[in-house]
Amino acid sequence: MIHGISNDFLYTAKKVIATWQKDEKNIVYSQGTGFFIQMPNSELVFVTNRHVVEPGYNGSQYNDYKLVGLNIESFKSFDENGQPININAAAVVKMQIGYDKNQFNDIACLRNIHVAETFEINVPVSYDSLATNEWINSKLSVCDTIAYPGFPAWHDHRNKTPIIRMGTIASDPRLDYCFQENDPIAARIAYEGFSSGGASGSPVFAIQKGFPVSGALVAPEGFFREVKLIGINAGHFSSDEGHSGISYFYKSHVIRSIIDRLCVDHSPTSDKASDNKGKQCADSEPT
Repeated sequence: MIHGISNDFLYTAKKVIATWQKDEKNIVYSQGTGFFIQMPNSELVFVTNRHVVEPGYNGSQYNDYKLVGLNIESFKSFDENGQPININAAAVVKMQIGYDKNQFNDIACLRNIHVAETFEINVPVSYDSLATNEWINSKLSVCDTIAYPGFPAWHDHRNKTPIIRMGTIASDPRLDYCFQENDPIAARIAYEGFSSGGASGSPVFAIQKGFPVSGALVAPEGFFREVKLIGINAGHFSSDEGHSGISYFYKSHVIRSIIDRLCVDHSPTSDKASDNKGKQCADSEPT
């Protein structure tokens, strides 16, 4: 099967643990996933969900907490047997955080990251691979297959590496999906697939369609479509029986917009999202 997804795509996902603190006795940890975007000038921007790094974004019970720590886990290389080695976690000591102007787009981009120890980043995602809104509107359709690597509870704990899941686009990607009629408008797409705790912030890739043709080979228009990063995973919808089987992600053009604005505006928005989320469940789990 030609899908354009290699093992390297798995390692675009980085484990992230945020520490929220109210006082000496009230400390919680929010674990999720994130990924690095490499800009054309080689600058790296870290992307995760806003609810992973901002206490109170998804629930008022954490409004009095502050983000006091952020750790990002990665590894440097593989050994001669193909095993990941030199896995380390870097404590972020300084950063600039940018959010979207629409507070309901659950995305955070971290720029100018400084860490407390040596930290080498492998397998970043190039800025050019982020799909634009025009690309999504013209080339993405329902039933398209997606892949999203991350760190849910079932990731490889021995090797400390992510796992990759797959799903299919369930809502019209040209529209902004709403679970309830009165949901706030956000750049959201629903997909059939399982997202769960720890998978918040996973990069979402639309896998390749067809293959490139040249020379004497002839193919109809639209036969080939390259792999694209089309969004960031955020959570799932639940029912009385548990996981509904429907999850959701936010569109990649919002990531592009935040990064572009960070280059000229270093002041993040501070508005909190509404607490009225219905049965929309974010997939990072404060503990």
